[in-house]
Amino acid sequence: MKKDLRSFTQEELKKLLVSGKVQKYRSEQIFQSVHAKHAEKIESITAIPKELQKEISEKFCINGLNCVTVSESPKDKTQKFLFETTDEDKKKVKIESVLIVDEERKTICISTQAGCNVGCEFCATGKMGLNRNLSAGEIVSQVYEIIKTTEIIPTNIVYMGMGEPFLNYENVLTSLKIFTDKKGLGISSKRITVSTVGFENKIKKFADDIKSDPMLSNVKLALSLHSTDNGFRELLIPTAKANNLKIIYEELVYFYRTTGNKITYEYIFFEGLNDTANDENRLIKLSRMVPSNINIIPFHYVDFSVIEPLSSLNEKIYDKIIDSKDNSLSNSNNLYNFVENLKSEKVTVNLRTSSGLDINAACGQLAVKN
Repeated sequence: MKKDLRSFTQEELKKLLVSGKVQKYRSEQIFQSVHAKHAEKIESITAIPKELQKEISEKFCINGLNCVTVSESPKDKTQKFLFETTDEDKKKVKIESVLIVDEERKTICISTQAGCNVGCEFCATGKMGLNRNLSAGEIVSQVYEIIKTTEIIPTNIVYMGMGEPFLNYENVLTSLKIFTDKKGLGISSKRITVSTVGFENKIKKFADDIKSDPMLSNVKLALSLHSTDNGFRELLIPTAKANNLKIIYEELVYFYRTTGNKITYEYIFFEGLNDTANDENRLIKLSRMVPSNINIIPFHYVDFSVIEPLSSLNEKIYDKIIDSKDNSLSNSNNLYNFVENLKSEKVTVNLRTSSGLDINAACGQLAVKN
């Protein structure tokens, strides 16, 4: 099986190629062609002689993604990309990525898995189950394909698409190294955010790994929190049962002390379920634990019938989700009061806009049938 050149960092590529008697500077040229110029075929790497192209093509290839469809929101011009990719067994899987453009920021939201095995009850991707992890090449290719299609160079990359990044840890870390390499896309690590629901020891490891690499040291971490109550959070996020908030909070403190990077908490607003006075007080205390900001996200209705019916939410939560089909929660006075109450306590809090809501590209809406 040929190896995908897009799946290797510059250092990894040097080791692989130099061991095969390819000169070091040639490996740098190859990396630059693949990750800065986004070469799609080895024959397109014109910086190296044809003889070397032929030699490399015997063991390596460049696996891109097939762009199946592009959907654009008439409301906010957000674009959703449906990609198809093939694994080693020739099995095709589909993934989605999103491009959000505003006046100053051009953000690409990328996926790390085809599907997801966390199973969050509010998330369409979680209801798909896991098809498989994406390779590092498939992760970076989402950005390259969007650049090719739109001619837009991203200012920001967020690992908030399909899948849980920390359950595909090594490939995610490799992709971060590729994105930040100055001979590749060269995006600053302070412009990259990785989102996770939180796993014991993973946040600590991530802190150590990015701290040890100057090119990654400013990567931001976002925790999908959604509730400060362990019991309710476990209903929303099944993996929370094995990853208690107390332990996750301790690891977030470690992350901040190790990296100096501010923490972001993502908090989907479920009216009447996670917006009580106790919820507000716990969020206030949490915001003072380490420097952080809280992103409040309106709940986005998900047509779970595309994947499968809801099954494990208790009746109260189920009713709330079904009743919010018209997205009335995003216009709720209670939501705005919740935000203002936090702000009055000097909490850094943002009410996130729902970009791409009308094309099912907003938070929790990504889902495909493979």
